[in-house]
Amino acid sequence: LINSMKNAIDFLSLSPTSLQAARAGNVIHVLLMGSTVPLCSAQWERMFNTSRIPGEESDDLYYMSCMQQKC
Repeated sequence: LINSMKNAIDFLSLSPTSLQAARAGNVIHVLLMGSTVPLCSAQWERMFNTSRIPGEESDDLYYMSCMQQKC
Protein backbone atom coordinates (compact mmCIF):
# COMPACT_ATOMS: atom_id res chain seq x y z
CA LEU A 1 0.00 0.00 0.00
CA ILE A 2 1.78 3.06 -1.25
CA ASN A 3 0.45 6.53 -0.41
CA SER A 4 -2.57 5.04 1.32
CA MET A 5 -3.99 6.01 4.67
CA LYS A 6 -3.79 2.71 6.57
CA ASN A 7 -6.50 3.78 9.01
CA ALA A 8 -9.12 4.17 6.29
CA ILE A 9 -8.92 0.82 4.52
CA ASP A 10 -10.70 -2.42 5.21
CA PHE A 11 -9.02 -5.45 6.74
CA LEU A 12 -7.03 -7.25 4.05
CA SER A 13 -6.86 -10.59 5.87
CA LEU A 14 -10.63 -10.89 6.42
CA SER A 15 -13.23 -11.26 3.72
CA PRO A 16 -15.20 -8.00 3.58
CA THR A 17 -18.86 -8.01 4.41
CA SER A 18 -21.49 -6.86 1.97
CA LEU A 19 -23.01 -4.63 4.68
CA GLN A 20 -21.88 -1.04 4.10
CA ALA A 21 -22.78 -0.08 7.66
CA ALA A 22 -20.42 -2.73 9.04
CA ARG A 23 -17.56 -1.57 6.82
CA ALA A 24 -18.17 2.07 7.80
CA GLY A 25 -18.23 0.99 11.45
CA ASN A 26 -14.76 -0.53 11.09
CA VAL A 27 -13.41 2.73 9.67
CA ILE A 28 -15.06 4.82 12.40
CA HIS A 29 -13.80 2.48 15.14
CA VAL A 30 -10.17 2.83 14.01
CA LEU A 31 -10.49 6.61 13.69
CA LEU A 32 -12.01 6.96 17.15
CA MET A 33 -9.43 4.69 18.78
CA GLY A 34 -6.40 6.23 17.06
CA SER A 35 -7.19 9.93 16.87
CA THR A 36 -6.19 12.29 19.61
CA VAL A 37 -8.00 15.21 17.98
CA PRO A 38 -11.66 14.57 17.13
CA LEU A 39 -12.92 15.20 13.61
CA CYS A 40 -15.30 18.07 12.93
CA SER A 41 -18.56 17.49 11.06
CA ALA A 42 -17.08 18.73 7.77
CA GLN A 43 -14.29 16.14 8.03
CA TRP A 44 -16.81 13.35 8.72
CA GLU A 45 -18.82 14.42 5.66
CA ARG A 46 -15.76 14.40 3.44
CA MET A 47 -14.65 11.02 4.80
CA PHE A 48 -17.83 9.30 3.61
CA ASN A 49 -18.44 11.33 0.42
CA THR A 50 -14.95 11.18 -1.10
CA SER A 51 -13.49 8.52 -3.39
CA ARG A 52 -9.94 8.16 -4.64
CA ILE A 53 -9.85 7.36 -8.34
CA PRO A 54 -6.52 5.76 -9.37
CA GLY A 55 -4.73 7.42 -12.24
CA GLU A 56 -1.73 6.53 -14.35
CA GLU A 57 0.62 9.10 -12.83
CA SER A 58 -1.42 10.45 -9.92
CA ASP A 59 -4.73 9.74 -8.24
CA ASP A 60 -7.74 12.04 -8.26
CA LEU A 61 -10.10 12.69 -5.38
CA TYR A 62 -13.80 12.83 -6.25
CA TYR A 63 -16.07 14.50 -3.71
CA MET A 64 -19.86 14.22 -3.96
CA SER A 65 -21.48 17.16 -2.25
CA CYS A 66 -24.94 17.17 -0.73
CA MET A 67 -26.20 19.15 -3.73
CA GLN A 68 -25.10 16.38 -6.12
CA GLN A 69 -26.76 13.74 -3.93
CA LYS A 70 -30.05 15.68 -3.71
CA CYS A 71 -30.19 15.46 0.09
